[in-house]
Amino acid sequence: MNRLYRIRSRFDANVKSEKLELLERLGETRISNPQALERLHSTLSYLRAFPDSRKNYRLAGELLERFGERIDSLPASTRAALDDTGIEGTTTRYAFSYDVARWLARRTSGIVRLDWQELDDSSNLDELLAHVLESSEDEYFDSEYVSTQEWIDVARGVEPGTDFDWLAGQLDALRPVPIARQLYDSAELPLAWKLRGGRFSKTLNSAAPRRIGTRECGMRRRPRQVKAEIMRPLKSLRLVSPRRGARLVDVAMAALAVRHRETHHFNYANPREVYVADVRSGVSIAVFGLRPAYRYPLECTMGYLILANGMPVGYGGGSALFRQVNTGINIFDEFRDSEASFLWTQVMRIYHQLTGCTRFIANAYQFGGDNDEALQSGAFWFYYRQGFRPVLRPVRELARREALKIRSDRGYRSSVATLRRLGACDMHLMLPSARASELFEESWFETCSMLATRELASAGGATRAASAQRIARKLAKDLGLRSLRQWSQTEQQALRRLAPIVAAAEPATWPNEAKRTMGKLLRAKGGAAEAAYARLLGEHGPLRTALQNACRRTRGNA
Repeated sequence: MNRLYRIRSRFDANVKSEKLELLERLGETRISNPQALERLHSTLSYLRAFPDSRKNYRLAGELLERFGERIDSLPASTRAALDDTGIEGTTTRYAFSYDVARWLARRTSGIVRLDWQELDDSSNLDELLAHVLESSEDEYFDSEYVSTQEWIDVARGVEPGTDFDWLAGQLDALRPVPIARQLYDSAELPLAWKLRGGRFSKTLNSAAPRRIGTRECGMRRRPRQVKAEIMRPLKSLRLVSPRRGARLVDVAMAALAVRHRETHHFNYANPREVYVADVRSGVSIAVFGLRPAYRYPLECTMGYLILANGMPVGYGGGSALFRQVNTGINIFDEFRDSEASFLWTQVMRIYHQLTGCTRFIANAYQFGGDNDEALQSGAFWFYYRQGFRPVLRPVRELARREALKIRSDRGYRSSVATLRRLGACDMHLMLPSARASELFEESWFETCSMLATRELASAGGATRAASAQRIARKLAKDLGLRSLRQWSQTEQQALRRLAPIVAAAEPATWPNEAKRTMGKLLRAKGGAAEAAYARLLGEHGPLRTALQNACRRTRGNA
């Protein structure tokens, strides 16, 4: 097993046959050590995602399909040692957020339970339950005769499913949803998710690939001309069907949930706006738009999932604003020794094609700042080799000097102290068509929000909603939008959300063409595909310039 782990990322004829022999032997070998089983699972996942032959792909897959049986045959104490690994047959214990919990309730009925052993204090759960009680139940619920767990058992009656399924059903009846979300998240309820019999464990979670890709020639490296590769058109990028989109959303949600992670991009992903690009060798990248109700007012945020032969190997997100995209990449631990640099280039290539951006931004936390893990891994140089450069001149000069030392001495490594200095600011990758004048400082997000507050305050409405409606009506008039009757509900909602920010840019003074395209942009914000909004936003120079100037004036007067 250790030998197979060491050669998993080697690709030559001799190793290919050795991998096959080791896989066959391991298929007949009983392993009871938890750490050894976890390493075996990691190795099989890697070989399934990056096989060097169809035989190795098939055999690794068969061993993964039977992995749950290995776990079931172990003593209870050994199985418990594997909890929270995400492996089939184990239990994942975590206090998931409301949105992930609701997804679990819809997709894993009868599987997830309240983890009473980890619930030291039920007072927050009691507060949640108080909102679903009938008044006739108050006395019994508040009595000392039953614990919260015992009360739920009585309240469930003969309802099918688990105590968590019952609770999730009660949450469905709570309105409005933001109140239910706040109450549930405040309760911080630990759940126990038994990963057996479904398809959401690390072991079995995958999206059926269109074709199997093998690695006879090994892993692909970062292109020599990264920027040219980013700008190269990608013909395979396509919008998939809502059914396929929903399946990919499930794969993305599960991939993070079993790893105790979640992200806004996946929690609110829109199954009707999922783009998939085939980047060959069995690798595809899915990009998810957001459902209209959960889109941000100004920027366009889209998450992505990297799949190798259908297996999730990494994820991230990108926020597009005018002609820039703030993004980063996360490769799951099992697949770290693969082709991250190549994949990162392909991710940026897709975002460039979807949004027309000319600048990529990586925040300092991803490679330094307060992120000790990123510092220890030397993540700064991963971004630097991709073409990212620090935005502050002193840091940029330090990076140049360190890069020269590395080139002249292969054994040289930047110290953690130096890496901390290198992580003192953001890094940008600028394509040839990028212009310094187009940069929209990220600190201006807060300024734009303040400008929106001022616009709402001066609108004179009795409530914030009434003020927003007044601003939206005035903006529509200023832009020459005669009627909104043909606009959908989500398009009108997007207009109300974005109007206070746009109003601060004084659109009444714009040329007619800028007003006309602004109308299209506002409608696209609430349309079926937000990527269309991102591209229109990048092309709207008058809005960008007006907001830049408004932010500078506001900061200067602060």
